[in-house]
Amino acid sequence: MELYQINQFLAFAECGNISKAAQQVHTSQPALSRAMKHLEEELGVPLFTRTKNTIALNEYGKLAVQYAKDIELSVNSFKTVLQDTYRMEHSINIASVAPSPLWDLIPQLSSIYPDKNITSSVEGSEAVRRKLDRGEIQIAVLAEPIVDDNYICRKYGTEHLYFSAPKGHKFEKRKSLKFKDIDGETMLLMSEIGFWHEIHEKMMPNSRFLLQNSRDDFSTLVNSSQLPSFSTDVTQKRTDWKSDRTDIPITDKEALATYYVVFHKRDKNSYAFLI
Repeated sequence: MELYQINQFLAFAECGNISKAAQQVHTSQPALSRAMKHLEEELGVPLFTRTKNTIALNEYGKLAVQYAKDIELSVNSFKTVLQDTYRMEHSINIASVAPSPLWDLIPQLSSIYPDKNITSSVEGSEAVRRKLDRGEIQIAVLAEPIVDDNYICRKYGTEHLYFSAPKGHKFEKRKSLKFKDIDGETMLLMSEIGFWHEIHEKMMPNSRFLLQNSRDDFSTLVNSSQLPSFSTDVTQKRTDWKSDRTDIPITDKEALATYYVVFHKRDKNSYAFLI
């Protein structure tokens, strides 16, 4: 008995007729009819009631469907477990609530594990924590510590948010600002900034954010537009950060992020450098 026979048999059970089932499994009706006949012969049990123009599952066929579904589920689980295990051993998956921690973390991991494929994503706080708990990532970067006996959590760094005022902006001469001062501004903003979106929406509900997917486009607009934007003490240190804007610190506590790197205790030896 071959797995394709199981798949074809389940397709027939789902569709209820040979014609639709043949289309679903991308074969011809005669070929599918022969395959079902061969399955009956191999099992030594009639699975169908046949008339001149119809074919339907009999009581043995309906019983066979239940076991065939179990077989299909087991095969899929077998493939998934092997594939996931392989990926886990040959890759490191990271999710961060902000992009800046990845700028140092990924090069460190690449240097220590040159043979592993390192993937990363920037997502909201809840999404990162969910992926960590599901085992979909090996390392999480969060904006708050977690207390859980299954994980190691260590402070990784901080990031302070600034308001970037273009020349001639009414806040250009200010030494500091609060979110309430800039709420209502139309702002240029990068799209993939993780939890910072949550902060902006919470603290600046009356503002409009013009999201940019491309960092090159964002940089071009920052240097040519009269619309304000954000920067941080981390982005200002990057060699690709070029702007003649005035960066004014935002003094609300929400504008200062403290990052924590989190990973499973079983991976303590692998990521000891983070401790």
